[in-house]
Amino acid sequence: MQYRILAEAYARIESTSGLLEKTQILSSLLRESPPKEVSRLVALSLGKLHPDWMGTPEIGIAEKTAVQVVAAAASVSEAKVREEARKTGDIGAAAEVLLGRSAQGALLIEEPTASFVYDTLDATAKISGQGSSREKTAKLTGLLSSSSPLEAKYILRTVLGDLRLGLGDIIMIDALAVAFAGDKAASDEVERAFNVCSDLNHVAEVLALQGIQAVKSIKAEVGTPIRVMAAKKLATTTEIMQKVGQRALAEYKYDGERIQVHKDRETIALFSRRQERITDQYPDVVESVRQNIAANRCIVEGECVAIDPSTGKMRPFQELMQRRRKTDVDRMKELVPAGIFFFDILYLEDRDVTALPMLERRSLLEKIVRKSDRVNLTTGEIIDNPEGLSTFFQRAVESGAEGIIAKAVHKESSYQAGSRSWLWIKLKASYQEGLSDTVDLVIVGALYGRGKRTGVYGAILASVYDPDSDTYPTVCKIGTGFTDEVLTELKQRLEKHMLERRNPKVLADVEADVWFDPQIVIEVIGDQITQSPVHTAGRGKVEGGGLAIRFPRFTGRWRDDKGPTQATTVDDIVDMFERQHER
Repeated sequence: MQYRILAEAYARIESTSGLLEKTQILSSLLRESPPKEVSRLVALSLGKLHPDWMGTPEIGIAEKTAVQVVAAAASVSEAKVREEARKTGDIGAAAEVLLGRSAQGALLIEEPTASFVYDTLDATAKISGQGSSREKTAKLTGLLSSSSPLEAKYILRTVLGDLRLGLGDIIMIDALAVAFAGDKAASDEVERAFNVCSDLNHVAEVLALQGIQAVKSIKAEVGTPIRVMAAKKLATTTEIMQKVGQRALAEYKYDGERIQVHKDRETIALFSRRQERITDQYPDVVESVRQNIAANRCIVEGECVAIDPSTGKMRPFQELMQRRRKTDVDRMKELVPAGIFFFDILYLEDRDVTALPMLERRSLLEKIVRKSDRVNLTTGEIIDNPEGLSTFFQRAVESGAEGIIAKAVHKESSYQAGSRSWLWIKLKASYQEGLSDTVDLVIVGALYGRGKRTGVYGAILASVYDPDSDTYPTVCKIGTGFTDEVLTELKQRLEKHMLERRNPKVLADVEADVWFDPQIVIEVIGDQITQSPVHTAGRGKVEGGGLAIRFPRFTGRWRDDKGPTQATTVDDIVDMFERQHER
């Protein structure tokens, strides 16, 4: 397929705001593609060549490099490119205009195919070593020079990581189902396959070449991360017991990092909840798994916690995160040793066990975990009334846990990969005041500080995530909960994500002094959720405009373990708002 056909489809998708229309255009595009090429179309359309867990280099260039590439391809000065980008608000659009005016843009040349564009971007991403920046720039300049102005626009946006199409995994899954199974009803099976293999490109290829029955055969495999199941949040034990069916396995919720462990005899891989391969950061956990998991092949999940080497007690999450940010692994494992509390099993020997009820999975886990001072199961208890759950919660908090998770134990209590389900419900000490939930928000902007805060940011603008449109609507400004040390760290963390203009994925009616690429996630608590004429979260889903968090405060917890698409969602905020009014 010619890349021109993709670019023309992208232009139509960009010009429509309706999710149904976007899905229809995308499904038609996929249906027209040769089946062997579908996986590459999916990758290009989502702006991601490979899943994170593969550890394969992704194409990504700085805006400065993009300016150099456009200038070289269009035979104009870099100043001219910057000037045009300021007019259009987009380097991709600037490339379209400038190449259209240039002699190069008018040449009749051999059109690049979608596969050629994909292969060129993939090869460019893998260039490394001395002189790699110059080589990447030359390769991308060559690609743009052989492209039409419209093609250049979307190629540039792809390499900058911002296609501006409003496409996310959910829309792509629906489009694939319609294109190759004839009905959106097949979306559930496509999504299930994606959740267990964490590679939508692969699912698309199987679907296009072999059909929906082959997709149904995609199962969990050791070595390939499964998208994690997440918990909902409630503030009272009565509500929790009603939701789980009046009987639950209650477990301590530890202040650590969730880790998915894959063991294939002596080969062990650790994945974060973001599906990053973090095996090298935790050699002590790898050794604990090798010594204390009595199974040849398995996938288990646990909470990794920092241990005080002098007392054996747990230390805060932020101390554990030092292990992820430091390169001196051997030294850090002595300063901040790690232990792990296992709470679920997804695969055992040659069997996917995610469909088993919770208590059966817990029983399998108990049989393979050998307990030690660094390895244990989460403290758990079967409870069948709100009073018992309250007592268990108090014990958990008094022991140093941050709260509990109540898990349904009825026959339908399977492990639902990739979903946030009422089968698991969190209750944390922080939920007992103000909001019923803490929320994980994405920093998208900041305002300069004044007075004592001169030189740092006085407040930040934060968003939730909308998976339907792959956007980040704002939900609050945060100016409290920051110590001087945190304000300094905040500026350091955000500097590398600074943008010249607002990312179009950020939906904001308020202005910021500085805009950031939505990457950094923080934990926030507030007093309540209110209707807002200013913030955009929830617009179209509640009456009276959007929703905002009243009196938001940073809890001090950087969610380094979460990517921006794993932040609190629009639907979560709407659900919290409605439950708040019910109470």
